[in-house]
Amino acid sequence: MEAVSAVKMRKAQEKALIARPFALSALSILTRISGATDLREHDFIKSREVQRTLMIVMTSDRGLAGSLNSAVLGRAVSALAERGRTKETVGVIALGRKASDYFHKRGWNMVLARERMEDFPALAGLETVASQALELYKKREFDEVLLCYTNFLSTFRQEAVVRKILPLDMQALREVVGGIVPVKGKFSDLYTSAPYRESEVYTLEPSPEDIFENLTSYLVSIFLYHGALEAKASEFSARMVAMKNAGDKAEDMGKSLNRQFNRARQAAITKEVSEIIGGTLIEI
Repeated sequence: MEAVSAVKMRKAQEKALIARPFALSALSILTRISGATDLREHDFIKSREVQRTLMIVMTSDRGLAGSLNSAVLGRAVSALAERGRTKETVGVIALGRKASDYFHKRGWNMVLARERMEDFPALAGLETVASQALELYKKREFDEVLLCYTNFLSTFRQEAVVRKILPLDMQALREVVGGIVPVKGKFSDLYTSAPYRESEVYTLEPSPEDIFENLTSYLVSIFLYHGALEAKASEFSARMVAMKNAGDKAEDMGKSLNRQFNRARQAAITKEVSEIIGGTLIEI
């Protein structure tokens, strides 16, 4: 399991890095559109008085990954508590069996539960989730949309984070895209600079508003896609480390049991030798 998790972790990192230029380009276009027209009153950007929150939580389907899932679930609940939300004012989209089981058993309002997450999530599979979140936000059933997942920082370090998806926050989007590159490890020296430029202004057809609305759905899908890839890389990394620790402890236990066996064997031999010597002396 340790070896398999190591291979899958590398593949998940590579998929995230391969998709990063697309995320950067989408973010760059969105930034330029914002500079070309005043979109501050657009429904996806304008801040609302927040009374209801939609929380998207990503966990694994299986355990054997240390404290990974408990950290994500704890961070999601604490983030909602910090905002003063109760179960009645929160909707949950659970991606992963651990999240689904946790929130369902505790009586949270489940908007969507997907219990089987692929080892390497496809963008198409998350577009449905993004569309549903956007639709609920448009209908004003929720006033903000948050995403909680595990950010992969290095093989031995993963961090449960909460990012705001809607209303759109450019700084949060940059943090997500920038966080795709790990702090340490094989890919830490790649793509260190973000190639988007904010100063350029374009004339847009058919209209900046139409382009912005269409681009937003793609960007939210990319947001969720990268979150899923980060969560999967973190899962495989945590499982690899957990299995390595389990293997090391099993080896240590084996050595300890072997020493106990040798002591018992040596004690039995010593006893037998003593009895033989004692019997010989009595005969003499």
